[in-house]
Amino acid sequence: MRRLHWETALLAAAALVLSASAAVCATGKHTAPRVRTVPRYLSSAELRAVKLYRRVLPTVVTIVTSRSVLGRKGRQEEHAIGSGVLISPECHILTAAHVIDKADKIMVKAGGGKLRAAELLFSEPSADIALIKLVVPDRTLPHARLGDSDVLAVGQIVYAVGSPYGLEHSFSVGHISGFREFNRLYDGTILAEFIQTDAAINIGNSGGPLFNSQAEVVGIASRIISVSGGSQGLGFAVTINTAKQLLALEDRVWIGIEGIFLNSEQIARLFNHKLDGGLLIERVAKGSPADKAGLQGGSLPARILGRDFLLGGDLILQMGNQEACHVECLVQARKHLAGMDRIPVRFLRGGKIMQTVIDVTNSRRNFLKK
Repeated sequence: MRRLHWETALLAAAALVLSASAAVCATGKHTAPRVRTVPRYLSSAELRAVKLYRRVLPTVVTIVTSRSVLGRKGRQEEHAIGSGVLISPECHILTAAHVIDKADKIMVKAGGGKLRAAELLFSEPSADIALIKLVVPDRTLPHARLGDSDVLAVGQIVYAVGSPYGLEHSFSVGHISGFREFNRLYDGTILAEFIQTDAAINIGNSGGPLFNSQAEVVGIASRIISVSGGSQGLGFAVTINTAKQLLALEDRVWIGIEGIFLNSEQIARLFNHKLDGGLLIERVAKGSPADKAGLQGGSLPARILGRDFLLGGDLILQMGNQEACHVECLVQARKHLAGMDRIPVRFLRGGKIMQTVIDVTNSRRNFLKK
């Protein structure tokens, strides 16, 4: 599977959004959109689609991310684009995890085209679901209703809204082609289920909502299977019930890191230390609990012992009372750290063993509670 993230196309799409915003800033005003009249000859099915589009459109947002990357000419800013949907009066936004993956800065275009800063609250890459929130909430922004993806049928019509290739407010109609189960999350208790659809999903649709005929969100656009790189009728959206289960967890231990577990041989080779094992941090999500605790990711790509690493990051040796010795340690940590809002962490940096405390108070809660 290829996710909706191709560097060249995403950069071009993001440039469309940024240049349009710049044009508005330069002129001080928006170009008045053309007023269109709904034709009288529409069939009842067409009219329902038109009304649904107009109803849900204000809840759909465009997400523009940026990050600093090291290139041949030194540090450069790289942009990417995706979509999302407002789901609460507090301006929580559901999107795909890979849309905000590695982002240093998240901006949301909502409500009249204004770019607003957003912060990351939670991400689950295995299900490709993330939750962000506007830094300054705007209660005048409408939000969408969440449906029940267990009450869906193959052949049912669904509607996708997003910003494919930066073309905002795009609307496509298709059918549910099937349901796919790819993996289980959180100790096997939550199923990562996906809706297969022939509704056109392209670059920039990632994170956008999939609606049913009741204007309820039943899925979040995730990925496509494609040979050409374009839509070929094989699009996938994470079911909204998968997202709701993840967002409702009150015992989650999300700290915002990506890493690789190293055994004693690998640690000896990379760090010249004799340790049983540890979690090498490769990336730390901007604004995550780990980032706020001062943990650092790597920046130097390398291939050692037949594996690809991103070196230079911290090596976690202990989390709470649990040693980070192998993959199962992190899985068991979800049970071991249940109810612990402040997690002590011992890690190796620059040859020295250091300590910090990760505060997960804001991420360990049911985001769906009013």
